[in-house]
Amino acid sequence: MNLLLDSNTVVWFLEGAPELSETAADLIESLDSRSLISSITSWELAVKTGLGRLRLPYNLGEEFDATVESMGFEILPLSKAALERTARLPGYHRDPFDRLLVAEALEQSAALISPNEIFDTYGVRRIW
Repeated sequence: MNLLLDSNTVVWFLEGAPELSETAADLIESLDSRSLISSITSWELAVKTGLGRLRLPYNLGEEFDATVESMGFEILPLSKAALERTARLPGYHRDPFDRLLVAEALEQSAALISPNEIFDTYGVRRIW
């Protein structure tokens, strides 16, 4: 199963945080799952860190990519198809990062691993 992790899920998984649901952790750790992290997630984490809304114990960029790849995650580059799909999504939610994640999940036929219920309005499969 393809899984696309949102930014909260990535951070909580890397930190072993109790906010991460047991269901999400089990799926991410499953050998039957392909866990994807969008390149958009790195951008979102950088923005939140720069605004002082998030503190991370690692540097974003190469260190972040190396860390997640060493754990078996795959970095998903933003595709042209996902960008085009983002423009066609209904306006349920205005957060550009979330809209791009929805489009990427749909393009990758991936379940979105997120606590954010707004994703449900887009018809993407969300697991938490």
